Amino acid sequence: MNNLKANPYVQDILSQGKSVQTVLDQFDDAALKPIASFIQRGDFDRIVLTGMGGSFFASYPIWLMLANAGLPAILVDCAELIHHGRGLITQRTLIWVTSQSGRSAEIISVLELIKQAAATLFATVNDLSSPLAQAAQKNIIPIHAEVEKTVSTRTYINTLAVGQLAALYLTNDGELKQGMVDLQLTASGLIDYFSDWEKHLQLIKDRVPPPRSLVLLGRGYSLAAAYTGALILGEASKFTAIGMQAGEFRHGPFELASPNLTVLIFAGPPETRELNRRLHKDLNDAGAHPLWITSPEEADHATCIHMPRAQGIGFPLAEIVPIQMLTIHLALENNVEPGKFFRTGKITLSE
Repeated sequence: MNNLKANPYVQDILSQGKSVQTVLDQFDDAALKPIASFIQRGDFDRIVLTGMGGSFFASYPIWLMLANAGLPAILVDCAELIHHGRGLITQRTLIWVTSQSGRSAEIISVLELIKQAAATLFATVNDLSSPLAQAAQKNIIPIHAEVEKTVSTRTYINTLAVGQLAALYLTNDGELKQGMVDLQLTASGLIDYFSDWEKHLQLIKDRVPPPRSLVLLGRGYSLAAAYTGALILGEASKFTAIGMQAGEFRHGPFELASPNLTVLIFAGPPETRELNRRLHKDLNDAGAHPLWITSPEEADHATCIHMPRAQGIGFPLAEIVPIQMLTIHLALENNVEPGKFFRTGKITLSE
């Protein structure tokens, strides 16, 4: 593609730093106050977080925050919830539904179940005219993202931003101010990274030759990027990739280790970083091609891919960016226009 910057998907990627700044400027915790009061009073016996695709994966760090605060949080995608997990939805359930469109097929179905059970609905959504937003009424945290042209970019990182801020408020509102600081720094890091995006794209081209097989591995909050990364590699590049929890990879899939296997390992939270380093070494010793995705402060080496500068709850936002760059690279290698839909669309209207 001669003028890559003119590609709609690339334009959406490059706008993400300013998109985060916009949502931070407009963030309003008013909808969180009654929900926090209900939780403190013990009105709910469970909190179910649900969604589909990138919106669901963006809920993973939020689930970790709620669970680590001792709240009875359950993470299950809408497709399973509406057909195989209906018993989770009761009058004493808080259902936190995340969907940028608020109108995909599974969302519509779960809204009917919520209504039947008289459960309490809380929503993270972009389209305020959608059925989800209308059903949630005032229990909404908007993500304030400009509508995208193709694959989710701004909506995904804005969802991560407001969702984690909401979780901070619901678990300990004293941490909300620090969360805002973290995300402001991360937004600046995104803007700096994208100001020299072609250099970063070239580095990824140099370090990730077109793989035969590709796996993305992470632990903790990094699973959001591992799962979403695999999703958008298929969606934007037409390239098959697998996203997995790094510990699970040792339970069988490690047998795939060979020169044909490229593995992207997110350095991730400090609690499990050494485990990930050990896995990186073991994969390298087994003849695979492991790459280490980390912050720019870490020393550069041939198996390292840097993400934008980030802090605190900003890390999940920054981790997806090198994978977005990789989708551009592999799309071009596949001779397809990055981010262009051929068989699906922006909103999934059938199960």
